[in-house]
Amino acid sequence: MNDLSGAKAAAAWTPTKAPRLRVALVWLHRWIGLSLGLLLVAIGLTGSFIVFYREIDAALNPSLYTPAGPQHRLEAAEVMRIAATVDPAPIRSVIAPDRTWPVWVVMHAHPTEKGRYPSLWTTMIDPSNGKVLGRRDYTNCFAFTVYRVHYNLLLYDWWGNELVGVTGFLLLGMAFSGLYLWWPKRGRFWRSVSIRRHVSLQRFMLDLHNTAGFWSLALLALISVTGIGIVFPGVIRPVVGLVSTATPYPSPTIKPAAPSGATRLSADAIVLAARAAKPGYDIAQLNPPNESRNTWRVLLRPPDSSPALRTRGAIWLDPWTGALAHDRTPDSMSLGDRYMTEQLWLHNGSTFGLPGRLLVFAAGFVPLVLFVTSFQVWRSKRRHRAKRSDGRSS
Repeated sequence: MNDLSGAKAAAAWTPTKAPRLRVALVWLHRWIGLSLGLLLVAIGLTGSFIVFYREIDAALNPSLYTPAGPQHRLEAAEVMRIAATVDPAPIRSVIAPDRTWPVWVVMHAHPTEKGRYPSLWTTMIDPSNGKVLGRRDYTNCFAFTVYRVHYNLLLYDWWGNELVGVTGFLLLGMAFSGLYLWWPKRGRFWRSVSIRRHVSLQRFMLDLHNTAGFWSLALLALISVTGIGIVFPGVIRPVVGLVSTATPYPSPTIKPAAPSGATRLSADAIVLAARAAKPGYDIAQLNPPNESRNTWRVLLRPPDSSPALRTRGAIWLDPWTGALAHDRTPDSMSLGDRYMTEQLWLHNGSTFGLPGRLLVFAAGFVPLVLFVTSFQVWRSKRRHRAKRSDGRSS
């Protein structure tokens, strides 16, 4: 939002006419916006991209996501067997076909240096005939690289996630400080949130800055808060806990483990156990046991829901018996846990369907608009002051 309140031209403001708080906020709002503006623009534009990143990835790589027919003849165990023949690396997840990616996507975790972003490769398998459609370096493919720019600025091993989270705090502060600085006098509200015609370039930029900032304020605040919660769940969870119980995301392990030599259930048996435990859900993804837990994690979503809502909860199953080890689905969670689980879908708008996604997509361009308009206002002010100074000196 406008760092000069939008009611008068930039040159009319002087520190002697403003309270100290306002002077400080104007200075902070202006210089944080100008110094970190390009960072906010990069995060915003990549955020717009990843709202539809799976659709874009499928459009850019049709050969990887086009099955021969609509039939689904393969079960999970067979999919994992086929994927293992192509890539022997441990399987991290198995993503079931949906309308966006209508093929099986098996993600393998390859060895990587400690502290570096995981090396993930994917194998795409046609559900109608078991044919391997392709294999690729997923970590460095175009769509997921843009995703990583948004999430950690490609600085995974240099506190990139935390930097993005801190940027979320700054964006939230910019939004509400801008609201305070913009607040119009009585009777001038609509004038302050509309773009007037036949005005100077500087006035147009001020109007555009005010209008874009005001109408996007609530959405930017939601995106900021959910982004902070995704990066720093430990910061948001106590706040949510003031309203409803919010517990850390689980990673349950069966203790004691089964005796040595005990046979683990197949993926197909786990799928059957999951369907028996939660008959009202479709299976979206399977995560086999790994180093941190010996349970299967099964991600679920309601039948016929949008593929954009990749999951709406999860259950963890005993790998030897198929018994339910932990339930974190909407019908078993507190309101606080549901919010913490839903943060990603609130962040990218999927909770509100296609209209929500389109709104978040548009909001990703707002930091660009705010940066360009604020920079233009700042540059115009400098030019005005330089001309006034030259006039006095002559």
